[in-house]
Amino acid sequence: MCCNEPRRSTASKLWHPPPPNVVKVNIDATWKTSNQRSGIGLVVRNHRGCSIAGASLLCSHNFVVKAEAHSVVKGIKIVRFLNLKEVIIEGDSQEVIRSLSTPAFTPNWKILPIMNRVKFLLPAFDEVLWNWVPHEANRVVDATVKLVMVRLCYSDSANTPPTSLFHILKSDDHPN
Repeated sequence: MCCNEPRRSTASKLWHPPPPNVVKVNIDATWKTSNQRSGIGLVVRNHRGCSIAGASLLCSHNFVVKAEAHSVVKGIKIVRFLNLKEVIIEGDSQEVIRSLSTPAFTPNWKILPIMNRVKFLLPAFDEVLWNWVPHEANRVVDATVKLVMVRLCYSDSANTPPTSLFHILKSDDHPN
């Protein structure tokens, strides 16, 4: 979904588009302790807020932080496949984002192998920035992972996100 000119807001709880020639990948995951099922998702958007690609997967993880880390791997692989070279990865898992953005930070042992896989993929890019955002600024991908958990949305999407996400994408572009 693409809208004309997105409005910028200074509120940190809103999604903000990346600069021109950069894409933003919002990642998220959810996890149920009862069955260790997880939903991971990502949405790739350009500087106009246009959805370029996205994915949602139903998975199995022993910990929510592993699901969050797995969503980063999926996001990195998709933007690498699309040959996009300047990327901002945004997520609401402080532990995962800090593990990637702070070289001196030692990741939790539960996600260390996943973080090493991400670092192995990084040379394919000219620039990758890591950005922690509050949950409210990650609404589109949060809705995606909730949908996959109820098995309503299991897909890779390019150019056309699931119709159930149109209203969230639209409100990101034009907040009230």
